[in-house]
Amino acid sequence: MTITLSSFCKKLNSKISKWKYRRLKNKTVVIYTLGKVGSSTLYYELKKLSPWNNVFHAHFLSDEWLLKRLKNTNHFEFNNQSAQKVFSYLNNNPNKQKKIITLVREPISRELSNFMQNPKDYAGSDLLIDGIEKLQQVYLDKVSYEYTLNWFDSEFYNYTGFDVFSKTFDKEKGYAIYSHKDTDILIIKLEKLNECYTSALNDFLGINLQLQTNANQSSNKPISKVYTQLKNSIKFSKEELQDVYNHKYVTHFYTEKEIIGFIKKHEKH
Repeated sequence: MTITLSSFCKKLNSKISKWKYRRLKNKTVVIYTLGKVGSSTLYYELKKLSPWNNVFHAHFLSDEWLLKRLKNTNHFEFNNQSAQKVFSYLNNNPNKQKKIITLVREPISRELSNFMQNPKDYAGSDLLIDGIEKLQQVYLDKVSYEYTLNWFDSEFYNYTGFDVFSKTFDKEKGYAIYSHKDTDILIIKLEKLNECYTSALNDFLGINLQLQTNANQSSNKPISKVYTQLKNSIKFSKEELQDVYNHKYVTHFYTEKEIIGFIKKHEKH
């Protein structure tokens, strides 16, 4: 039987991964987050190093969203398939340690990113062919921050039973680890991801990693120029910004200094 060089290298790399990342073997890792908070980056980083196919990515796992809110939307099928993969693996591997990683991101930046990623959620036409003024108006008319601000209450709590707001979060360090029933939970602040990634993953999974990619950033895509123009042109009154940034989702994870910075970034001058 002839063994090609490529198949030999593939087998060797698999063996190296199994030894190097052996602490992942008996774990089920679920990147379970809001959309547009850097979750794709974490998912692909962890998935590519684990040879056990035990790393998953989902935005919705609760009955509240899968059976009610998403049912008649264009996001149901994909999100339902992602959820079913998680449920199936957990059912077939009940003795593996369940590890959930979730992220947070300041609301306006998250919504702007989502707006450019999913334009058909806001208008029937392709927003990228419209001028920047039309984009601004569509954004201001259509966008709500309800999903971002309430995801932990309406989605995460309904699935895990864990109230993230009942526990303190280390705002300076940028991440915190919790245990709830049979699940360990890591929460990372996206704005701190680059500086805390290695220590957070080491503390949580016991593996030493460096952040290599940023998989789903709009700035890495053809829409980057339009996205940059939109970010630079959409501004809000201080009162409007305070309504958003006084919400518990923001004050729980971000320092007063960070919140002041967000307001300055998005405020009309």
